[in-house]
Amino acid sequence: MSENGPQSDEASGEPALAFDDELYRALASRERRRLLSLLLDEEERTVEELATLLLGWDVTASGTVGDPDDRWRTILRLRHSHLPILDEIGVVSYDPDSGTVRAEPLDTATVELIERGVDTEGEPPR
Repeated sequence: MSENGPQSDEASGEPALAFDDELYRALASRERRRLLSLLLDEEERTVEELATLLLGWDVTASGTVGDPDDRWRTILRLRHSHLPILDEIGVVSYDPDSGTVRAEPLDTATVELIERGVDTEGEPPR
């Protein structure tokens, strides 16, 4: 934050999303940070694809494989918790009918915040 308040997005002059309290609340979840990181790399993904990638990231990070129901539980968390929250604050566009998710255009400060949030966790699966 600058001395005069939050920095603004150069293109619009609006305050950068990276200084929004709702974004920080959303990024409090490791799973949501990872989810956003995965979406920054692709134009669009499905909920099922995201669940598979998130589980792969967990396996890589922990070195342990969960039980077969983990994927289903991850899909449910994405559909009913994580994606609606991220959609509501405007960082993703989530279509529950088609099951597709894409990142919305984000200012540089927000992208850097997301990237820093997952940097300590190692590389995600691709």
